[in-house]
Amino acid sequence: MDTALPQYRRTDTALSNNPSTSRVTRAPTEHQYHLPTSKSRPWLTLKVISKAPASTYLPAFYQGEPITGSVTLRLEKEEPIKSVSVQIFGQMTSSATDVLTFIHTSTVVWPASSSAAFGVVPATSHPGKLFGEYNWPFSVTLPDHCTLKLPGAPEQQYSLPASFSERMARVHIQYQIVVTVHRSRFRVDSTLGTVIGYLPMIRPDPPSPARQIAYIENSPLIGPDGDPDGWLSLEPLRIQGSVFSTRTVDATCTLALAKPLCYTRGTAIPCLMTIETTDPQALDLLSAPRSPVVRLLRRISTQEAGAYSVPKTLPGLEYESTVQEVTTAVWWSEHARDRWPSPQKRVLHGEIHLSAGLKPSCRLGKFELSYSVALFPPRAVAFQPDGGADAVLQREPVVIGTVYAAGPRPRIHSPPGYDDASSTGQASEFRLFR
Repeated sequence: MDTALPQYRRTDTALSNNPSTSRVTRAPTEHQYHLPTSKSRPWLTLKVISKAPASTYLPAFYQGEPITGSVTLRLEKEEPIKSVSVQIFGQMTSSATDVLTFIHTSTVVWPASSSAAFGVVPATSHPGKLFGEYNWPFSVTLPDHCTLKLPGAPEQQYSLPASFSERMARVHIQYQIVVTVHRSRFRVDSTLGTVIGYLPMIRPDPPSPARQIAYIENSPLIGPDGDPDGWLSLEPLRIQGSVFSTRTVDATCTLALAKPLCYTRGTAIPCLMTIETTDPQALDLLSAPRSPVVRLLRRISTQEAGAYSVPKTLPGLEYESTVQEVTTAVWWSEHARDRWPSPQKRVLHGEIHLSAGLKPSCRLGKFELSYSVALFPPRAVAFQPDGGADAVLQREPVVIGTVYAAGPRPRIHSPPGYDDASSTGQASEFRLFR
């Protein structure tokens, strides 16, 4: 039976669901937020322009994009107002009281001393008091980096992390835009704001020339023997066990990952597995496409925000790191059984499919979201590995990016829906373990 799989091409449409990887330019979306009077009339309006799919979504921005919009006041009576400002906060929270503000930028859209400079609609008012309708545009661009200081360590610069919020997560990273109407000392300020999404631009380096040619020609990837610069081959791993509980098996497995070890979400991690043994029956079992177990793991390491040298934080608990299985590689053979170049060696091609919604790698102080590719003992029919089936035998750190590398788009070679039974259901939820 020919175990080789035909070439499949995922259409660009399948990848364009991820805004960070799509070539389609989306028309700007207008988001409006209102603060009503006692008569349910909006007197303060915050308008934000973003590239979110619709106004029902939160405003979303990518690294380097200006955050633009306007502030509108509709005052039915004269009010003393000192100033109007727009602020953007980036905060990491680990409890209701443990908050670390890692980025804060503010711009004053209306100081009382220079109202004409900010496009105020003419209205009758006394100095320092406003009456009528006013509109002030704003544009703010977040810096690419922030600076934090850990206890006993010098200040360190970090790239701004992506927004991060999951139901079971102990740490959340959130960005907010807030407009504040500042009044006199004995009057309460008014605030109006919304959460916004932020995504850094994490771009892999270009792949090897041989892999770029394969993407252009839609041809199979050349392995490490023909493209040594395009692959990282891990140390050969000795696999021992028994077949049919009657005889011992000694095999060698070598996992190779495509370089560079940074992969754009919505694409795939190309893999290659070489299996070698002198036992013909064991070789057939271990080289079956459902036998190798290679998974993408996600690790979240957190510590309370109160451990930072930042004012207005309270002490909290230090949390241990958590590792999650994200998805499992799928494998296929490029050769029919009677066409193997060596009777003691098999080579399988594989891919780890990356969801378009996968959270990108990031690090902020003692918080780190990182990924690795892990090799587990094979799950071949009638094969029992020594040492158990759930132990991690090898692990290689990788980075999950948000935009394509320069050059041709990566192609997914495994057929749509072709998956290992062990990864069924992992697209919608994580398998959690300590």
